[in-house]
Amino acid sequence: MESHYQPGNCNIGQREIKLRKKFFRFFMFLSIILSIAGIRWCDSIALWISLLVCVFAVIVIHLEIRYRFCILFGFFGLYNFDKLGVLHEVTDRDDAKKDRKRVVEICLESLVVSLAYASLIHLLASYVSGT
Repeated sequence: MESHYQPGNCNIGQREIKLRKKFFRFFMFLSIILSIAGIRWCDSIALWISLLVCVFAVIVIHLEIRYRFCILFGFFGLYNFDKLGVLHEVTDRDDAKKDRKRVVEICLESLVVSLAYASLIHLLASYVSGT
């Protein structure tokens, strides 16, 4: 467990991780509900988009916890290992560049997996309903 800033690898501490775990549980629950609803109402585009966004959030948060790296902090050149809300600025340009590269990696990975999952649910629902 890292307890200090590492460019492109670690930009949040234990308090931030605990907060993300709470969000993870919430979005995971919501994703399960939306998945079930998506199978029931497979023709709803709004439901499919909601599922996609929710699953994207679950994956991003999971990766933030796993990598100890917040994508918003990385994008804006910030880090936090203190109390919640106490942010520090990344001053080195190369470090900020490494952080933004990690942000892109996490977002792309999350987008691919969430698109695959939401599409799979939609296809499964279409197959089950016979349409």
